[in-house]
Amino acid sequence: MIIPIRCMNCGNILADKWRYYEKKVRELKGGGEGAAKPYFMDATTVPDTAEKKVLDELNLKRYCCRKHFLTQRDLIEKL
Repeated sequence: MIIPIRCMNCGNILADKWRYYEKKVRELKGGGEGAAKPYFMDATTVPDTAEKKVLDELNLKRYCCRKHFLTQRDLIEKL
């Protein structure tokens, strides 16, 4: 997995938090990628997802840091 060492916008260190984030989200979701039921946001409520819980636990408050974790995909296997 290629995760940036630091946030591209604010410079906060991110790389040391990635493995914990990945492991904890997998535990909270129940193991598999498709274990969680899909939902659609309707702009009236913000669901309390596994990702949100772990990012709050890691004390990542800025949206620029959160985007690196939420948008990361493993593309190495596809190459």
